[in-house]
Amino acid sequence: MIKETSSSLPLWKTRHDLEWLHHAFTVEKHPEAKAVDTERASDDQRSVAVWELDGDKRVTVDFRKFYEADPLDQIEIVKRGVNARLVDVLATSMHIPKEKLIDTLGLTRTTIQRKSRQQKALSSDESSRVVGLSKLIGQVQAMVQESGAPEDFDAAAWLAQWLDQSLPALNGECPGDLMDTAEGQAMVSQLLGRLQSAAYA
Repeated sequence: MIKETSSSLPLWKTRHDLEWLHHAFTVEKHPEAKAVDTERASDDQRSVAVWELDGDKRVTVDFRKFYEADPLDQIEIVKRGVNARLVDVLATSMHIPKEKLIDTLGLTRTTIQRKSRQQKALSSDESSRVVGLSKLIGQVQAMVQESGAPEDFDAAAWLAQWLDQSLPALNGECPGDLMDTAEGQAMVSQLLGRLQSAAYA
């Protein structure tokens, strides 16, 4: 089990051994980068780690793990709160400004910035929106992999662009306009599912 350190909080806050979440994170190692938490994965002997998002230290997240996770595990993570630094990870992965992501999710800039600096956990409501977006990226990853598309497809960047597109199915609104509620995120997930169904039609 990945252990928390006294100096910083992992990108999740839980005392439960949730294997899906541990393996949602893989590390891109850079010279002189300092690990916050590390664990040797027994299944494929990879080093799973969480790194601070400073300098050339980088965290890579397997968002598909969020999408495929057991619903009860997802609820547990949301209730306990994810680290605010996951917002930084999302913004970096989607290649959009952090401020834009915060506004899209309907979060408060000052609160998120403060919690991010202090590496504090988000509230359940904030965590729900952040985890919901992570799941949508994972859904796109799953769709692309199932269709046999190239492995280097950037699901997070693609979703960021798609969220800004005006869609007839939403009466001209953009999917991004619905990302500030759980109900809206569920509707966006359904729209993504229709895209996949249309591809196979």
